[in-house]
Amino acid sequence: MGAVLKDLISKRFISREEIIVVSKIGYVQGNNLSRAEAREQAGKAFPEMVKYGEGIWHCLHPEFLEEQLTLLLDRLGLATLDICLLHNPEYFLSDAKNRNLSIKAIQLEDLRQEFYRRLEQAFIYFESQVAAGRIQYYGVSSNTCTAKPDNHEATSLSRMLEAALGAAQQAGQAQHHFRVLQLPMNLLEAGALLSHNTGKDHSQTVLSLASEKEIAVLVNRPLNAIPGKGGGMIRLADPQAEISNTNFEAQQPKVAALEHDYKQVLGPNIPQPDKGASPLEYFNWAEELERVRASVQNLEHWDQIESQTIAPHVNRVFQQLTQHFTGRKEEEKIWESWRDKYVPELVSLLKVMRMEAAQKSAKKLTGLGQIIDPLLPEDKQKEPFSRKALWTVASTPGVTSVLNGMRHPLYVDDSLTILQWEPLPKPRKIFETLKTSFTL
Repeated sequence: MGAVLKDLISKRFISREEIIVVSKIGYVQGNNLSRAEAREQAGKAFPEMVKYGEGIWHCLHPEFLEEQLTLLLDRLGLATLDICLLHNPEYFLSDAKNRNLSIKAIQLEDLRQEFYRRLEQAFIYFESQVAAGRIQYYGVSSNTCTAKPDNHEATSLSRMLEAALGAAQQAGQAQHHFRVLQLPMNLLEAGALLSHNTGKDHSQTVLSLASEKEIAVLVNRPLNAIPGKGGGMIRLADPQAEISNTNFEAQQPKVAALEHDYKQVLGPNIPQPDKGASPLEYFNWAEELERVRASVQNLEHWDQIESQTIAPHVNRVFQQLTQHFTGRKEEEKIWESWRDKYVPELVSLLKVMRMEAAQKSAKKLTGLGQIIDPLLPEDKQKEPFSRKALWTVASTPGVTSVLNGMRHPLYVDDSLTILQWEPLPKPRKIFETLKTSFTL
């Protein structure tokens, strides 16, 4: 991004003032985790580190923020970051919940007091960086600021603003520079609009308070809904899946037959590893896919199964067996012949599974469409579902910007299209209707 910005500015396609650069700090993963571990081993650990899980730490302490901001500006090649957000600071509360430190209400309030103390210390640092010209504004990206107030992991915009005011006073600033809040919102998660969870006695919604205090609201996950009712994620976009020229009942036996051949001819010739599955069990996808077929909830669920379970296993086993058979002339030919037959048949079976999952997603979207289409202008009812979903959120009073993914040209087209539309007159009616009418 830094290289692209530098190139565009130098060629005068844009000016620096036309671009708002936003970044986040908080997670301690990858290279950041390696540095944090090295510091800890050297006796110079970052203070107040939250060790949430293996490979996932989190930190809000000014020492960590200082290191990260310096590295961030260097990578971007910028002297000033427009907006710096604390990334999911609620990890402190999530960690406490996982360790059962907040069972009683009084203990929970003590934890929240500590949480907002840490937040205020981070804001004091940010105020100092505003004064130094390294950032212009700051804020928070929180997945739980839309949660109900009794949720142990809930964060509150009003308490964030109190912390920002205290930070500004301690930093000698006339006013605080907390100006941005990022939160999740979509057709099925409308807590920001409908839940009274912030302000005095939780009397306001996040969006109403943000509007009152002139806080910009960035909405994430506009098309990835996680309703929290055990149904997993629902993609609020028409599913994209290639139509298969076969079906499960026809394709599954072909894969099963080839896997049987492997177990009879190739599997017995492979040495048993010190640990892990027997080589005879390396290829059981015909049986396994038949077992999980009914439990696949939708296309997103299938993509998760395929990318996180099937593909890594298959790739690892293919590499291992190719290495084993290389140089064993007759066995190598048998292996290559079997592999060349098996791969296209397995791919065809996976394509069938993906098509079936897409059909399940389409069925859910049809149900959603039947609810919201009567509430949309007639000329928008035939638009792709993703555009309806984006338009509804973008039209909601209090929403400043909707963050849509840019990994596919279709996503870009959706965003550019709805930017040309006039705002939907009564978006709240859609959220309220879905809340009472839609069931997973």
